[in-house]
Amino acid sequence: MVLLHALHALGFQKMVVCHLDHGLRGASSKLDARLVKRTADRMGLSIELARAWTSDYAEAEKKSLELAARDLRRSFFAECAARHRCGSILLAHHADDQVETCLFNFLRGSGAAGLGGMKPLSIQGRLKIHRPLLGVTRAEIAAYQKAHRVAFREDASNADAIHTRNKIRLHVLPALESAVGPSFRQAILRAAAILREEEDWMASLVPDVGGALSCSELRAMHPALRARTVLRWLREAGVLEPGLVETRRVLSLLEGPNAPAKVNLPGGLHARRRAGTIFLEGPGN
Repeated sequence: MVLLHALHALGFQKMVVCHLDHGLRGASSKLDARLVKRTADRMGLSIELARAWTSDYAEAEKKSLELAARDLRRSFFAECAARHRCGSILLAHHADDQVETCLFNFLRGSGAAGLGGMKPLSIQGRLKIHRPLLGVTRAEIAAYQKAHRVAFREDASNADAIHTRNKIRLHVLPALESAVGPSFRQAILRAAAILREEEDWMASLVPDVGGALSCSELRAMHPALRARTVLRWLREAGVLEPGLVETRRVLSLLEGPNAPAKVNLPGGLHARRRAGTIFLEGPGN
C-alpha cells in the first residue's frame, strides 16, 4: 500500500493494481481485497481482483504453501500484464525482505545466485520485474505510512512461526541483532550486492547449449562452469525448477566407468548418456 501511494504521488497515473486472494485466510482476505479496491477506485486506477485455491494447488503439485502461492501470484501477474499490455511489474519487496531472503537461501545451501538475493530488476519471460523499495527498510516504510496516513492491513499469518521464513523473521534475526547489533543487516545487503555482480559475470561465461551436451567438453571445464552449463541446459530444456539436486544427477553421468547411463529428472524426464553425449528423454523412454 505504501508502494502504491508513493508511485501515485510521483505521478504514475496509468497503473493497474493487481490483488490475488490466496484463499488461505477466510473473511480476513476479503477485507484485504476490499481495502485494495477502495484505494484503487479513489485513485482512479484499473484493478484486477482474483481468488486462488492455494491449498488445493499445493497438494496437487506436491509443493509447500509458500512455493504454491508464489507460483500462483506469478501466473496471475503475468495474465494481468498480458491483458493490459503492460511490460513491467512493480513489487514492494524491501530491504528487510532481502535480508531474510539471503539468510534463507544461505541456510538452504544456495550458490551465489541465491545468496545475492532478489534483483532490483529481473526478467520473467517478456516482463520486467521492478523492486523499487529493495533499498528501503521496514522501519522507513512504517514511517512513510504513518506520515502519509496510508491505509493498510496486516497479514496475520506474518506472526505465525510455522513457515521457515517467519521463523527467520521472528526468531533468528532478532537473535542475531541481540548478539552482534543491527549492523549485520547492512553487512548482508552489501555482501548480496557483491554476489549479484559476481553472479552476473559468472553467468556471462556459460556457453550456449543445444539439445545435447558433450561429455568431453563438460569434463574439460572448471567444476563451477560445468555445473552452471548443466543448469542452463536443464532450464532451456524445460525441466521443472532445476536446482542443485538435478544438476548433480546429470553430472553423475560423467563419473567414470561405473557412472549410471540414465538419471531421473522432474516431470518424468530422464537424462541419458550415450556415445559421449548427454541428452533428455521424455516419459516412457
